[in-house]
Amino acid sequence: MKKSIKNYKMAFTLIEVLVSVIIVFVVVLGAMQISKQNKNMATYLLKRGSSEIDNSLFLTKKVQYYSGDKKSAYDLLIDEFSIKDFESRDLLKKIEKKINITEDTPIPVGGENEAPQFMFYTNEILLNGDYPARYYTFK
Repeated sequence: MKKSIKNYKMAFTLIEVLVSVIIVFVVVLGAMQISKQNKNMATYLLKRGSSEIDNSLFLTKKVQYYSGDKKSAYDLLIDEFSIKDFESRDLLKKIEKKINITEDTPIPVGGENEAPQFMFYTNEILLNGDYPARYYTFK
């Protein structure tokens, strides 16, 4: 008596192929989402860094006189530098910030139960714009 041996080829079923395609789709979609978030974060950091450079233009002694005003970087730097290039002037005039400065706050230096050895004063400089910044001065 002969036994018949059937030759079966191993293959993937349609359901297995669909499941694998769905898994690959989900992984690719997740990678695209992470890539988008990284791009957005890089853009934010680039703009924030540029804004910090802009903010540093406002940190002159003259800034103390403009509390509550909206001024351009050109207004603050005109007495500090001779700016003859028209393109530079226009760029500085476009950089505007609203300046808010708090009152001087005394800070005593010394022990807790002792009379202060000396006092120094601090105040806050708040620069409001697209990316606000906060700086402190000490006197």
